[in-house]
Amino acid sequence: MSQNIKRRILVVDDETKILNELQEVLCPDVAGRKELQELEKHLFGRAEGDAAGKVEYQLVCCRQGDEAVEQARIACEKGEPFMAAFLDVRMPPGMDGVRTAEEIRKFDPEIELVIMTGYADYDISEINRRIQPADKLLYLQKPVHAPEARQLALALSTKWLMNRQIQDQNQALQEANEQLKEHDRLKSEFVLTVSHELRTPLTIFKNILSNALAGVAGKLPLKLRKNLEMADEAVIRLTSIISDFLDISKLDLGKMKLRQEVMSIQTLVEKVTGILRLMTDSKGIDLQVHLPGGETLVYIDYEKMAQVLTNLIDNATKFVPEQKGRITVDVTDRMDSVRVNIRDNGPGVPEQDRQRIFERFEQVEKDLTAEKRGTGLGLAICKELVNLHGGRIWVDNNPDGGANFQFSLPRYLSQREEEPCLAGSEAQE
Repeated sequence: MSQNIKRRILVVDDETKILNELQEVLCPDVAGRKELQELEKHLFGRAEGDAAGKVEYQLVCCRQGDEAVEQARIACEKGEPFMAAFLDVRMPPGMDGVRTAEEIRKFDPEIELVIMTGYADYDISEINRRIQPADKLLYLQKPVHAPEARQLALALSTKWLMNRQIQDQNQALQEANEQLKEHDRLKSEFVLTVSHELRTPLTIFKNILSNALAGVAGKLPLKLRKNLEMADEAVIRLTSIISDFLDISKLDLGKMKLRQEVMSIQTLVEKVTGILRLMTDSKGIDLQVHLPGGETLVYIDYEKMAQVLTNLIDNATKFVPEQKGRITVDVTDRMDSVRVNIRDNGPGVPEQDRQRIFERFEQVEKDLTAEKRGTGLGLAICKELVNLHGGRIWVDNNPDGGANFQFSLPRYLSQREEEPCLAGSEAQE
């Protein structure tokens, strides 16, 4: 790319001789350059010269600072900015090179600046302070030597081109990222809408099936009852899948609202385990609950945290052996937080899967039947809901086997409990 672009250079000096010399160094006569290439080909067997010889520059020369500022401004407005500018320090009677550089920098932050001077009475630190950024500022001692000028022009224009290419790529990446975000938002909106639309007919189907199985329309033949029971299980499973997609879409769109209240963690655990005990008893799974005494208060959305606990216990029932399964819910008060452990006597979670198990659509239960497989969203939803409550969730294995899912929540401290803490902190101060 850099070889096919004319590199625009601004040269500012009140001495015509200096301007002519730089013009000759950077833009030599085209006919003479071709003769040199032909001679090089004849002598060395090459058709091309060095890399700098292949680069073409377009020089704009000015003798005063105000003229240079105007040329730089016009170039930027046309979308053809200068890549570098060589500026003499002293250019009477107008503004000096440092002031000129300051004015150009106001509207062109990318141009590479080279301050040229034959005097030693300029404070370089003061120039650095006035002309920012420092990584786009160089000094060149006069008299200017051709190799130095040529190499500086090549290096600085190449740097400018590379920076521009990086900026263009970053802009393209940012635009692509915004498009992906918009596509993801539209996807979440679509899933949210479809999930809402499907819930109503599913609720109707569920009610019809429940009434039929309850004998509202009369006694059912055995074969029909079995078919309706299968349909009822399928509707329950489909409802669960739709609920997962609905929740994950709400979380993505920031539409998951918490209705928090102060309540005891004991109440939450007792209610949830009381509901699930019928299911665990039917499978011969021993569901044990260990709670601390008194009331341990938390500030939570009951429905959301009940969903988390239900999901974790239900997940455990898939892995423990029926008739011999054991699930233990253990709650511990840790003063500033409350920890809930759900332990089971299943196979446990392989170490390599413990980090990704809370990611979306990740399922490590390779050997589960289709009936027991979920959407791969349940644990991801649990993680998001716990995070919304300011807690965290993780998993490890029990020393004697089985998985140990844990989550912690901030403990709600009443004013009476906070006062001793405040007094203690004041005493320490």
